Amino acid sequence: MTNQTIYFISSNHERSLIAEGWASRLNTQNITFRSAGWFSAKTSPFSIEAMKEICIDLSSIQPYHLKKEELDEADIIVLIQDFDKDEKISLSPTTAKKILTWNIMNPDKHSADPNEKWVLFQEICDDIALRIKDLGKTLSSTV
Repeated sequence: MTNQTIYFISSNHERSLIAEGWASRLNTQNITFRSAGWFSAKTSPFSIEAMKEICIDLSSIQPYHLKKEELDEADIIVLIQDFDKDEKISLSPTTAKKILTWNIMNPDKHSADPNEKWVLFQEICDDIALRIKDLGKTLSSTV
């Protein structure tokens, strides 16, 4: 069976990193999960700490800024955007058939207060977990 590549993309890599962490828990074979930032690549200590609470270590995954040409090799592209706050990520028409879009809040753009941000990161961690669970069901039914 051919190996598939699924990219999780968010504006700065924080939410897509969480998605990659959750996806690593799926019982999938022949699927590679990659995460990246579209506009920049950074990691928030909040995303790492939120995932540590559930025993998923993201600290070894380096922030990564996606190169557009890499998307040609993707089988599925999951765009993680805050429809109200993020700048729109636009991809080429050739990749349109591969795209799933998730509207997930961008904690950095909703609060500057560290305590509020921490709560927001925990909430998006839970939101992404549910979406990854659904994605896992879809992937297992297509294999």
